[in-house]
Amino acid sequence: MDGRRPEIDALVAEVRRLRARVAELEAAARARPADTPAQPRLYRELVEISQGLICKHALDGTLLYTNRASARELGFEPHELVGRNLREGLAPGVGHLLDAYLVRIRRHGTDHGLMRLRTRSGDERVWFYRNQLVAGESEPPYVVGHAIDVTDRIRAEAQLRESDERARAIIAALEEGILLVTADGTTAGCNRSAERILGRPASELVGQPPLGGTSGVVRDDATPMPADEHPVGVTLRTGRPCSRIVMGIHRPDGARVWLEMNTQPLPEPGGERLDGVVASFTDVTARRQWEQERDAALADAIAKLKVLRGLLPICASCKKIRTSSGSWQQLERYIREHSEAEFTHGLCPDCEQRLQAAEARRG
Repeated sequence: MDGRRPEIDALVAEVRRLRARVAELEAAARARPADTPAQPRLYRELVEISQGLICKHALDGTLLYTNRASARELGFEPHELVGRNLREGLAPGVGHLLDAYLVRIRRHGTDHGLMRLRTRSGDERVWFYRNQLVAGESEPPYVVGHAIDVTDRIRAEAQLRESDERARAIIAALEEGILLVTADGTTAGCNRSAERILGRPASELVGQPPLGGTSGVVRDDATPMPADEHPVGVTLRTGRPCSRIVMGIHRPDGARVWLEMNTQPLPEPGGERLDGVVASFTDVTARRQWEQERDAALADAIAKLKVLRGLLPICASCKKIRTSSGSWQQLERYIREHSEAEFTHGLCPDCEQRLQAAEARRG
């Protein structure tokens, strides 16, 4: 018996190993979902509670199934829609498109796009759909559809396009030149006034530094403007706007044009970095020329203006004034020579009365 002990020990060890393996297999079997009727039920429940818009229809367009989300999105209960043709739910004017859709789904087995639907209340909704043809094993082929409602997004995009078109029309109508400059310092767009003022078509402005760069740009006092003083560069560098900066540039025809420029930063969403700069400017060449002519005329007038200043030595008796050379001049002559004043002669009431009295005494 003792001679067989090793064999018995080996057999016991093998039995233990087999029991452990059986336990592992039973645990794995319990963890794996069983392929029972409960699994299709689970899938159906997931579809029913899904917020996705899910349906099933025949190849002639008859609706065979719809989940609650789809039906209620249109103002119905599922049983009110099952058995009806998809054409009945389409918005007015698009029902004829169903036939083309059915042809595509038969031919390609899949189709996607936008469809316009009508709700119970008569409103129109837009769904984006992606449908798949399924070859049924125990039933004729059918189509499973999944969709999302994109009505609000489409309306928002339409409003954004309308707002963008309105903004473009306003910018195009402005007398001011407008340049849109990206964060890397190149011109992304301009309006017609910018083309007119700068004497360049948009094709020569877009993709280039604003105003053709800083070469030839001068300050208000006609001295060269350094690159770090260019208002667009200042705003890109600091994020701060610039206002009423006067600068001179040369147009392609050689004429110097004076501009008054304002810049405004365009922050990215969130405001952490700049997306670019919008620069607006007006042609102030004529105004500047008028101001220069006005200043010159004023300076000339001031130069010709004679003003009497200081203390004038005057005789207390005859009222003559002593000149700088030491001679004495009549008051009238002195004032006429040293100012723009002229004299008219007449009699004040006192003198007139005194002269009349003297004349009467002589008579």
